[in-house]
Amino acid sequence: MSIAPIQPIVSPELVTGVERAPSAKVDLSGSFGKALEDAHAAERTSTDAAEKFAKGDPAMGIHEVVIASEKANIAVRYATTLKNKALEAYRELMNTQV
Repeated sequence: MSIAPIQPIVSPELVTGVERAPSAKVDLSGSFGKALEDAHAAERTSTDAAEKFAKGDPAMGIHEVVIASEKANIAVRYATTLKNKALEAYRELMNTQV
């Protein structure tokens, strides 16, 4: 009796927004820039949703405001984590003895 290998639920090719960078090259400035742009866009969307809800827009529900706010929160935390990891790696490289 042979057991079939476990297949992934979602193949990496189907995941949107994921780009495979060449293994020898990493674009840190591009990563930082994209993370900051995404965080800024999410913050604007969250603010716009909150303003529409506050003005009584019937198309804007409280659940949409909360979701937009959480997306912005996650985007800002991601950008901050990315920055902290880069600084940590830089400090580790600077402390490496040659």
